[in-house]
Amino acid sequence: MKKLYLSLLIILSILILIACGNKAKDEFKGTIKEINGSQAIVTVDEGENIRRSGDLVEVDLSKNKDTEFKVGDRVKVGYDGSVMEKYPLGIKTIYVELLD
Repeated sequence: MKKLYLSLLIILSILILIACGNKAKDEFKGTIKEINGSQAIVTVDEGENIRRSGDLVEVDLSKNKDTEFKVGDRVKVGYDGSVMEKYPLGIKTIYVELLD
């Protein structure tokens, strides 16, 4: 019985860690300017917080395999909050959604 409780506790702990690790700390909206494989260069909308660091961001489109993105699409991107100071800016993409 103790093994069952211990196993359930371990599984629950792992699920909590996975769920916490996939939460976006920040997000922005923009327009896809260029696509290279699963990477896109997104022009960030005016007024977005990340825009203080730069106007172009490299986004990992493979985080949404159900959507076919194309140049000119409007997107909302969630990321972990950290920004790599390069040009275009680098982020760890958590999610990317197509906007209407």
